[in-house]
Amino acid sequence: MKHLLLTAIIAFSFIAISVAQNRPSVQDRVERLKAMLSLTDQQAAKVESILTAAQESAKSITTYGSERREAMQQIMAKAHSDIKKILTDTQKAEYEKILSQPRGRMGNRPDRNN
Repeated sequence: MKHLLLTAIIAFSFIAISVAQNRPSVQDRVERLKAMLSLTDQQAAKVESILTAAQESAKSITTYGSERREAMQQIMAKAHSDIKKILTDTQKAEYEKILSQPRGRMGNRPDRNN
């Protein structure tokens, strides 16, 4: 029984590490936005603060399924809104383009109806 429990803990640890490694860090996301939007250092610092707060809020979510998804959407909507407040009009337009692009594998899947 102890061997099975130890094996399960090790397996879970590997899964958790691999999931965490597939997500870009807040700093990586800030650097990406800084490059794409030509953010000033002051804007980048504010974006980092906003994304860090959103990440902390997301960690505190204890629900699962659709309730978790809805809570995450609310957190990200607030973060996006807060980021837009610190951008110039030109940067806002580019940020909107970035947000409208499909992300990850879900957005790049071929049409399954063909």
